[in-house]
Amino acid sequence: MVDFPSAADSNFKRITIYIGGYYASKEPAVIKTVLGSCISVCLFENKLKFGGMNHFMLPEMREWENPEDDYNHTRYGLFAMEVLINEIIKLGGKKENLTAKIFGGGHVLTGMTSNLLQIPDKNIRFAKKFLSEEKIPIISEDIGGSWPRKVFFFNTENRVLMKKMESQTKEFSVEQEIKYSKSLQNKIEEKSDITLF
Repeated sequence: MVDFPSAADSNFKRITIYIGGYYASKEPAVIKTVLGSCISVCLFENKLKFGGMNHFMLPEMREWENPEDDYNHTRYGLFAMEVLINEIIKLGGKKENLTAKIFGGGHVLTGMTSNLLQIPDKNIRFAKKFLSEEKIPIISEDIGGSWPRKVFFFNTENRVLMKKMESQTKEFSVEQEIKYSKSLQNKIEEKSDITLF
């Protein structure tokens, strides 16, 4: 389990998100997650002083995936970003007041096909392109590398505590990431005419 930092006192609600998770609130919270090749984007509404964070695994759904069968759309970046922005807007925020911080995209998966090994870089490119197109400035990032990351986002302070982990460390979300990536690899091998991304 990921322990919360001592800075997360009783004034902060403690929220944990995993692959496909997101959380936004006007109430003080510290949102935690563990990232491997996945990306988390922290969005902050600079006038109202609140924000939220998501955790996605792939940029977008592939053509061989059936959206009607996929209950967890927010593990895909396009859905994860749109949902998080909409949550902030529902709470009274405005998109033009948002800034972003990006974390993750580590090369932690081994024994995968070359397509799957490219996931971290594709996730990073997607996040940067999406935010650029939506005119949301990126004010901080810690991306790439070969290690998992623990991220804690204080949503009313726009403050992040991050720790790089040993590459062999397996906490829950990283294990789930590896398991899901292997399931993707099996699907690709079954449909050899499909190229991931």
